[in-house]
Amino acid sequence: MSKASLSFGASTENLPIIRHFVQTHLRAKVPSSVLLNQITVAVEELCANSILHGNAENPQKELRLELHVQKHTLHIYLYDPAPPYDLHAYPSEPTLLRAGTNRPGGFGIYLIRRLIDRIDVRKCKGGSSVYHMVKQLPHEGGS
Repeated sequence: MSKASLSFGASTENLPIIRHFVQTHLRAKVPSSVLLNQITVAVEELCANSILHGNAENPQKELRLELHVQKHTLHIYLYDPAPPYDLHAYPSEPTLLRAGTNRPGGFGIYLIRRLIDRIDVRKCKGGSSVYHMVKQLPHEGGS
């Protein structure tokens, strides 16, 4: 099993660092650059939602991202100090405008659902949350 971990403050300035971390640690394990980019987008969207909505861009709030590869399954964990939000409460298609605004909404969660095989969220003691995304990776050379 391969494992990598990154801790970061809840600031959108950390999104490029998150992107680099995912691409660097998964490049050798994900055979397709398209698949690697899809995984990266899903992770960035999940982290951005937690940074912006769950933690109100408070850089003092620390999140931790873990990547685990077991055989042909990628497990992505985001440990978030904020309470969980129900990803399954959002409509399956993004809305063109958020209620009461002229801004689009729901695209990040839509992308996560389209690019990742499974996502679960659980509330932890103290009100924090853990998001768990799972992606099946292709078998190279029939292994």
